[in-house]
Amino acid sequence: MKNKRGDIPVVILVIEVIVICSVALASFYSSDINLRNSFVGIGKVQKLNSMIEQNYFYGTELSEAGISEGGDLYNAMDYASTNKLVNRKCDCGDFCNSYIDFILETASEYEIDPFLFLSLMMQESDCTSKAFSGSSVGLMQINLIHCGKYGLLEDKDKCKEQLLNNIQLNIEVGAKILKESYEASKDGRVFQGCSNRNILYTGWEAALRGYNGWGCGTDSSGNKIYSQDSYVEEVIERTELLKKSANYLETNSSEGYLWWKTESFAFSVEYLGDA
Repeated sequence: MKNKRGDIPVVILVIEVIVICSVALASFYSSDINLRNSFVGIGKVQKLNSMIEQNYFYGTELSEAGISEGGDLYNAMDYASTNKLVNRKCDCGDFCNSYIDFILETASEYEIDPFLFLSLMMQESDCTSKAFSGSSVGLMQINLIHCGKYGLLEDKDKCKEQLLNNIQLNIEVGAKILKESYEASKDGRVFQGCSNRNILYTGWEAALRGYNGWGCGTDSSGNKIYSQDSYVEEVIERTELLKKSANYLETNSSEGYLWWKTESFAFSVEYLGDA
């Protein structure tokens, strides 16, 4: 006599396999329909893909510099060279890409956010390599008191020429000073300034404050420079704007400079919603 009880688990197993396969096929078919229906127009998707690939290509430098945050410093520089950000532009002329190359390399070496460093450069000199204030020189406005250090010549006239004519050196010295300021004050220091602000700066904000000075600055006539009290806040605000403008990509339409980002986000949401 056949064992009917032994046949029951086998039948149940077969039924379960059939049900699972049916559900999987139905799910696949449904998602395939939804995915195809989500493509509003193949031309738009192709354009989106092209722009995303372009952003990825130009963003490679950032990932190589150890910056995980998205965006593209070249696009940020391009935007800053034609638009004021917190009352500053980047007048880099024909040297914009060279500046960025040096910034990325130096920022990676000293573990500095390159967008912060670009913002600092704009604050100091508007990205003008020949800027000279009487005591501070070049892109990063290196004070001549540093001559004899950081690879600079001790003679101030020769040191000044170095800082004016060697863009990469000027950027490197600026990075070294900023990093030293960070190490010295990252745990926190109170700033009074000319306005008796009594504000505690820590981390990179403290580094920026140290780069500009912890005291109350005065001009050649001895007048207090109250505007310097907001130095840190201006650099930080500009840094955030640079990061937003980093996604700027030119289009041949009026869809806007953040079109690709908006569309890619909408596309992702739509796709995930249909899955």
